[in-house]
Amino acid sequence: MRIRSIRVLSGPNYWSIRRHKLIQMRLDLEDLQERPTNTIPGFKERLQTLLPGLWEHQCSRGCYGGFLQRVEEGTLMGHVVEHVALELQTLAGMKVDFGRTRETSTPGTYNVVFEYQEAEAGRFAAKAAVYLCQALVDGEDYRRDLELDIQELREIRENVRFGPSTQALLDEAALRGIPYLRLNKGSLVQLGYGVYQTAH
Repeated sequence: MRIRSIRVLSGPNYWSIRRHKLIQMRLDLEDLQERPTNTIPGFKERLQTLLPGLWEHQCSRGCYGGFLQRVEEGTLMGHVVEHVALELQTLAGMKVDFGRTRETSTPGTYNVVFEYQEAEAGRFAAKAAVYLCQALVDGEDYRRDLELDIQELREIRENVRFGPSTQALLDEAALRGIPYLRLNKGSLVQLGYGVYQTAH
């Protein structure tokens, strides 16, 4: 697999009108385009052993274990990367659950889209998910690397998270349905997107 690009989306976007913090990764599956998960011996077992929390991913089935059913029946690796990127962030203490994977106009190349809490963590999770999935395809042991990935994501979260007073304001804004944009690496934020602006 080869990552062609990674974009950070903030605000309303093509993929969702409700989820405003998304990573859009353009992923070329290369030879894995012709190898769905059910044709890779032992892949599901290695994936489930490494990331047991994937059982909670309902996917389009709408039930616990739904995603793993898709893996067992055969799904393409872009879909797996999406769920792994979400699970890595969840294991690092960042609750995310939205994702979409769609083929582009270039055969074998997919838009892998998933939610993030912190943009830098989302970018890291995208890359780590690709490496993890490739390692499992190749039958390699990824346990030690997984621990390092989760630790790195936790450190990113701690380095970029808002202070308690700013976070309290943002929590209240969320309760009121007010979106926000982070404007710098500090605590400068914009509340709302200016939907009520008028020209004078």
